[in-house]
Amino acid sequence: MEIAKHGGNIYEMAEKLGIPPYEIIDFSANINPLGVPDSFRKAMLENISILANYPDPRYKNLIQSIARYHGIREDYIIVGNGAAEVIFSLISGLKPRKALLLAPTFLEYERALIKAGCEVKHYLLKEELDFRVDEGFFKAIDEDTDLVILCNPNNPTGQLVDRRMKDTILEICRERRIGLMVDEAFNEFLACPQEESMISSLENYKNLYILRSLTKFFALPGLRIGYGISSNREMLNKIEKCKEPWMVNSFAALAGEIVVKDQAYIEESRRWIFSEREYLYDKLREIEKIKVYKPAANYILFRVLDEKGSHLQEKLLRQKILIRSCANYENLNGSYFRAAVKDRLANEKLVQALKEVLYES
Repeated sequence: MEIAKHGGNIYEMAEKLGIPPYEIIDFSANINPLGVPDSFRKAMLENISILANYPDPRYKNLIQSIARYHGIREDYIIVGNGAAEVIFSLISGLKPRKALLLAPTFLEYERALIKAGCEVKHYLLKEELDFRVDEGFFKAIDEDTDLVILCNPNNPTGQLVDRRMKDTILEICRERRIGLMVDEAFNEFLACPQEESMISSLENYKNLYILRSLTKFFALPGLRIGYGISSNREMLNKIEKCKEPWMVNSFAALAGEIVVKDQAYIEESRRWIFSEREYLYDKLREIEKIKVYKPAANYILFRVLDEKGSHLQEKLLRQKILIRSCANYENLNGSYFRAAVKDRLANEKLVQALKEVLYES
């Protein structure tokens, strides 16, 4: 069975199995298991009539809510049809000639860079360091580089770049007139999200571009809502002028306006995720046939230590469980897999299924 190129493609896998998608427990997509916030469900029903009009092309209310959420200026924000659309827009506007990426990291950066005609250089993260960024990365930022992209926490490894290291990278990039793009799509899942975010550095660094997403933490992948943040207004204006109108639909804009204000949902989500992440990590570590990498986000990378890894995804699918194969990531292979943190019952089923598959005779 051919593996999906991205997580969350339960439709393709359900079709291959001949079953409805809802029968599959999807660990391949890193979405908050609490589901859509009730605050948005209510707002959607109360505002159904907005579908009769075009969205506000300036997305004024959405941007105001995001600005308050982060305590930043409204003109530092651009919104898009998911974080992926913002990635492509930023890279198209920056027009880099040579970019430096971590390996492994989120696949869409390289796709966007190649589409823009940019040369891509990879910094290979070391397995013996659990794929954490080390100081060798500083030397990889050479004079020919004009864009560095960091995913923090990194996807699929779940590892954080140390804050002091990020600050050093940012300073190196400014001195050499290099753009730094930091993807913080999973920031809300961190133990200390504000401390780990680079938003506090915006005012002093015009070369800093931050990506955020409301898809993961607020469980809104079907609406597609992401945004970029930078104090470089000249670049943001350039990007805005090249974007198609109404890239964000009315319900997505309403969702973004509502959910960032839902403090009760945010706090409950964090309590639940922290508890279930620790549970799943500990249970996976008890399986001797895999190596598990301690996560900072809501997903866990692990490696199968024997030859059974090559067919693990397919065998779990027979039990209606979908995990993310990492075979198509640079610097990984078919023995690596990523699993999202879900609710306790689903997590227990994953652990039991892994044991059955890995220890079968």
